Amino acid sequence: MFTGLKKSESRRLAALEMLRKEDDARDTALAEFACLASQVMGVEGCFITTFDEEYQYIKYVNNVPVNHTQIRIEQTLCQYSRNSGQTIICTDTRLDERFNDQPLVKSGDIHFYASAPLMTAEGIVLGTLCVTHPEPSLPTAQQIASFQRIANLTTLYLETSYAVGRVDALTGLPNRQFLMKEMQQLVLANDSGAWGLIIFDCIDMPRAYELSRYLGLAAVEKLLRSFTPLLRMRLKLKAGTTLYAFASGRYAVLVESDYALALLRRVEKLPGTHAKIAGDIDINITIHAGLVQFTPQEDNAQEVVRQGISALHEAIRQKTPVFQFNPVLDHQRNKDFKLLYDLSEAIKSADQLSLAYQPKISLTSGKTVGAEALLRWKHPQLGDISPAVIVTLAEKTSLMADITQWVIATVIAQQKKWQQCGILLPVSINVTVSDFSRPGFADELFAHINSAGLAPADIRVECLETEKVLESDAALKELARLRQLGLTILLDDFGAGYSNISYLRRIPVDIIKLDRSLVSQLATDPESRIIARNVITMLKELDYVVLAEGVEDGETAHMLATYGCDEAQGYFFSRPLSPNDIPGWLADSKPFRLLAKLGDIQRQ
Repeated sequence: MFTGLKKSESRRLAALEMLRKEDDARDTALAEFACLASQVMGVEGCFITTFDEEYQYIKYVNNVPVNHTQIRIEQTLCQYSRNSGQTIICTDTRLDERFNDQPLVKSGDIHFYASAPLMTAEGIVLGTLCVTHPEPSLPTAQQIASFQRIANLTTLYLETSYAVGRVDALTGLPNRQFLMKEMQQLVLANDSGAWGLIIFDCIDMPRAYELSRYLGLAAVEKLLRSFTPLLRMRLKLKAGTTLYAFASGRYAVLVESDYALALLRRVEKLPGTHAKIAGDIDINITIHAGLVQFTPQEDNAQEVVRQGISALHEAIRQKTPVFQFNPVLDHQRNKDFKLLYDLSEAIKSADQLSLAYQPKISLTSGKTVGAEALLRWKHPQLGDISPAVIVTLAEKTSLMADITQWVIATVIAQQKKWQQCGILLPVSINVTVSDFSRPGFADELFAHINSAGLAPADIRVECLETEKVLESDAALKELARLRQLGLTILLDDFGAGYSNISYLRRIPVDIIKLDRSLVSQLATDPESRIIARNVITMLKELDYVVLAEGVEDGETAHMLATYGCDEAQGYFFSRPLSPNDIPGWLADSKPFRLLAKLGDIQRQ
């Protein structure tokens, strides 16, 4: 109900704001209470009110000639009952100096007046229950007691209608369901104006729950409650602007569009702040906001809220204070989400995912010394989906682990088939930091290899996302364990982006793969040749096997061999092949043919 409102001004204001607004079902019930009170008191007129800080709002009136339903408190009959918190029985208003100057008293419409405050157990006066009569009246003690009981029941009803399903239990603010109802009211009122919904995010909730492990839930709840006055103060919200509790750590306002844009500008300028959570412990608070502008008569409320969430999440993703809803970007995000769902279904299907194997060639012997397993996805409607798109979609979800497990199982099964045909070909699989960071990954992979009757040398592991691996102690531990178990580790994309030489000594790795950005311009750019030659020389001096990817012409292959590069893969040698094509490739690609190609180039 309204528990705690006396301790929290923001919660009290939120309650009064909610009661002020129109609610047909609630106001119909209040009318019944008012009519019952007039019958009990044996008088003709009745009305029932609620208040905010400045005004009295008449929610129902019967047999009282009231011209205005919104009146300043200091001009009302009910101000005395509201201010004192006491029931007032005035048998003749003409004889009471508090009322004898009131227009309805002077006109003769109210000569008897009784008012009972609708007051909660915490002392909050929500409104008044009033009865009137054009003649003086003297109610009995029994009538007055019944009148008071009806007022108490009315208060209980208001508390219940306020609380049930519409109030956030933690903050006491109107919740998301109430926000939706307010948006629907705009539609019912035929509002064709421009409105804005802003959703604020004040704290990373997973982080908050992590803090609760050490500090207790009460400390985190106290922090979450503190965001209400913090937002009001820092955004300088108008007194009449309702702040909604949208979700844990998230809040919302529903305001006219111009005001929404002004609020967004304020959020953009907000400096970072700190919030004390317990004792001397404080945390950094960064507020993000997502805005969607809409017209109630044209836009669906549920869709507006979804768009607001989309805008907020984009602000968080881009690490920017504010973001206005962008329909083009939202459409792309929806496409990505649909594709992510389709990917989850593809993993379960038998015919959408497949692996292609790109041979790796020794630049000294010309032999095929391994292959890289490359994921392929043939979407039923969209056709071939790029592996880069697959990884981007899945890397921050549990699907990444599912994909890795699917690849491992498929490669192991293929290796068994090849070995039964006498083909011994090490195959490398790509593994992301999310896989390496999972405790037990190395032992599980080894167990799969061992149970299939394969050797650790049959499966190699290509480490993606080097920078993220370095930031994860768990990932480094699993890599070290893989190497301890006898698996060969490859470091992918060396030379692209973050490539500090010093990190090589921190990662247990056997083979360094040169990124195609180091390789692609060797035939045309002298500076690229200098860089590649020195990088390869350095890596060889550090006792790494060096493998170049993206080799697409014979001249580049020859240069790499001259610089001391050990292995290469790329379209010059072979495109990725289906599993069934590998035996034919191995039979046809004899070493002398490759050497002859390189020799021809040497003679030119």
